[in-house]
Amino acid sequence: MTLPRFNALKPGDRAEVTRRYLDDDIAEWCRLAEFDGDWETVPEPLIAALFSYLLGEELPGHGTNYLKQSMRFHGHGRPGEALTASVAVTRLRQDKALVNLETRCLGEDGRLLCDGEALVLFQC
Repeated sequence: MTLPRFNALKPGDRAEVTRRYLDDDIAEWCRLAEFDGDWETVPEPLIAALFSYLLGEELPGHGTNYLKQSMRFHGHGRPGEALTASVAVTRLRQDKALVNLETRCLGEDGRLLCDGEALVLFQC
């Protein structure tokens, strides 16, 4: 299998993104989720979306297909807080073009909000 971009990956490669979810972002998510009421913290699906962005756009990037992801939440993000999500390659399976990654999201004070793992299939 010749996938030059896959072959360029190595364990330890990482990418990160920082995002602030403002009250308006959270209100819009509540509207779309048909949640009636106030949400006082950053909803977990918005944190998960940061990992989706990183995997599909940054590392491994385009041609990535999600196979599975696990997330353990340890804390809550606050509206307006800078959240930093990161993914790091932990294992490459050349025979099937599979990439295992560690995932983490930290609050602006460095506290761990979420960690877990993702498995993706690299196709181009």
